[in-house]
Amino acid sequence: MRILIVEDEAAVARQIAAALTEDGHEPKTVNNGEAALEEASRTPFDLIVLDIRLPGIDGFEVLRRLRRQHLAARVLLLTARGAVDDRVTGLQLGADDYLPKPFAMRELVARVRALGRRYPEEPVMSLRVADLTFDLGTHDVHRGTQRIELSPRELMLLKVLMREPGRVFTRTELCEKVWEHAHEYDTKLVEVFIGRLRKKLSDPPLIHTIRHVGYTIYSPKLSSRH
Repeated sequence: MRILIVEDEAAVARQIAAALTEDGHEPKTVNNGEAALEEASRTPFDLIVLDIRLPGIDGFEVLRRLRRQHLAARVLLLTARGAVDDRVTGLQLGADDYLPKPFAMRELVARVRALGRRYPEEPVMSLRVADLTFDLGTHDVHRGTQRIELSPRELMLLKVLMREPGRVFTRTELCEKVWEHAHEYDTKLVEVFIGRLRKKLSDPPLIHTIRHVGYTIYSPKLSSRH
């Protein structure tokens, strides 16, 4: 993939670029938000590795402007460990994944590979399952013509499910994707949020429990497959 690395720590940027080059990608590095926006408008990147803490225009503003311009690059945020609000904000603004600093380089490479496998085609700006739509730019959710109000955590959970309809996520997987620290969640909390989502999304149900495994989302017409 063609990857833009936006990181103001030169040593970290070099390490990321070297690891991604070794993995077969084509990275380019810039060290501030202004340069990132200029590069992204000039070159179609498949993925942007974006540090939140940047001089001048920070990563949030870069991401906000990218999505406003409907640039379809996937975005992997680099966040400070423990900064849960940063992760929530980033995902609400349209980031595809996040990685807390400090991180092992092999984990970053694995996240990049996963994003490449998950979205082999040009990423879309909205998700759809049956008559349920999720606008990734505005984070508006509609069931048919009815707008559904969701909390940030409910949005994150729904986004994870809708990214891969039909895939069964274990409760632990959903915990790890929606909550940063193990002490902040347990699998019972996932059940609570799944229950809230089901109630808000109404009928016919789209989120299904796979006994002894976890949860998945799919159109009712596909129910015979499960």
